[in-house]
Amino acid sequence: FEDRGIDFIKNLNGSFVFVIYDFKENKIIIVNDRYGLRPIYYAINNEKLLFAPEVKAILQDKSFKRELNDEAIADFFAFGEILGNKTFFKGIEVLPPASITVWNGKLSIEQYWDFNYEPDYSKSENEFVDELVKTFKKAIEIRMKDNLRYGVSLSGGLDSRCVVGAIDKNKRKDVLAYSFGPLDCDEVKIAKKVAKKAGTKFKAIEITPEMIINNAEREIFYSDGMNYIGISYIPPVHKAVRDKNIDIVFDGFALDLILGGSYLNQKILNAKINDNLFEILYNKTRLFSDNELNKLFINKYYSKIKNYPVISFKKEFNKINEKHPGNYCDKFYLQNHVRRWTIGGHILMRTVIENSVPTYDNNFIDLIMKIPPELRQAHKIYRKFLKKLSPELAKIPYNETMVRPDAPLLCWRVGMYYQSGKKLLKKLIRRLSKNKIILPDKRSYVNFNEWLRTNENWKRFFKELLLNEKAISKRYFNQEYIKTLIQQHEAGKANNSIKILYLASFELFLRLFF
Repeated sequence: FEDRGIDFIKNLNGSFVFVIYDFKENKIIIVNDRYGLRPIYYAINNEKLLFAPEVKAILQDKSFKRELNDEAIADFFAFGEILGNKTFFKGIEVLPPASITVWNGKLSIEQYWDFNYEPDYSKSENEFVDELVKTFKKAIEIRMKDNLRYGVSLSGGLDSRCVVGAIDKNKRKDVLAYSFGPLDCDEVKIAKKVAKKAGTKFKAIEITPEMIINNAEREIFYSDGMNYIGISYIPPVHKAVRDKNIDIVFDGFALDLILGGSYLNQKILNAKINDNLFEILYNKTRLFSDNELNKLFINKYYSKIKNYPVISFKKEFNKINEKHPGNYCDKFYLQNHVRRWTIGGHILMRTVIENSVPTYDNNFIDLIMKIPPELRQAHKIYRKFLKKLSPELAKIPYNETMVRPDAPLLCWRVGMYYQSGKKLLKKLIRRLSKNKIILPDKRSYVNFNEWLRTNENWKRFFKELLLNEKAISKRYFNQEYIKTLIQQHEAGKANNSIKILYLASFELFLRLFF
């Protein structure tokens, strides 16, 4: 810093936050990495700057007025996440990624980097694949130079599989690959096959319904209420990993989006940015529809916030500066969903163990920014990347299709339709039998829908939390509508478990912070 000034941070590759006190100019400088992987929250109160990696630390200033942010509440239930830089508290925001923040009695924030797509149509698909493999292997290599003990969070998907496949084969025997969920679910079974084929150690950690509700309050405390209790299993799972003498964990953070085009479809690629793309994304991201929000919130409160979701979404949508609708879509999700929601898993993980994110390696991201969106759609180039990176791991089925990644794309599409058909058939059988025939869903590592219908502890927990006369959320929610959501779910008429988990999360947040 003394030699080169603050520009030195532009060459740093990794996740970081620095706070520099410049005595010469009497100013504080806060800088973070390109992606905001380690959130820093800030507020200005009584002409002083408060900043911390947790909102609750700022709230320790007794002179700070603790008020709920209605716009954040509207976001949370409309989209399942808070958009932009907002928090649940008025006056407290999260620093943007890639920011240079200066405080000298006044606050200035400058962003030194952004996701800017520059598609290179002159390069062939195979050339991109070769560069991707080389760059990703290097990203793993530089993150394994320390004398530490490594683990990889392994699922039935492709992202974490790529991480394992990029690790030097001579080092894999010392790596612990681990997965979690019901021990007979597809996620765990596929992860076990991947670990065996890769030559790593493997551990399966069981997730139970009780693990979720027993750790629910702790999750809300750690996340400052900005994530939902459905991921409250993360700290106990990673405590079990740490107890296996692991120092640092890798995962395939957001690779399905940045390379796999998981949010892209032909409708989006054909959309007009200034016409129908906004509407497509706005409707695609909803948790509660506008009509459902009207039923959920008491009349007085809904009339206050009813316009906030569209205003908030439009504000973030209009920040994007991309010419291609596919790139526009991906950048929107990277700056909002990934940064504000997906990253919540890492925040929880780091309460017990450190993590590293090779998929957000600067050189790897810079390369992906040059890949045309048409190649990213439907995992087109992703599948070729995995096949080149690790041919043996590309032969193991992918949990979303139960088809090998190296199979023709047509087979993948058939697999997708087959899995969707199975899901609909199970739902139909349940409904026609009036819940007497319940075919188990063993695909995922959590089964909230099933647990909320069959597990008595879960039924009791959510009803006592949300329908209690003393529930603080009664100030906002219509309890009769919540009762209807629960009854519909238990009767198998709808899958409302995620909505119910979000409602419970907000009630716990109010209890802890208000």
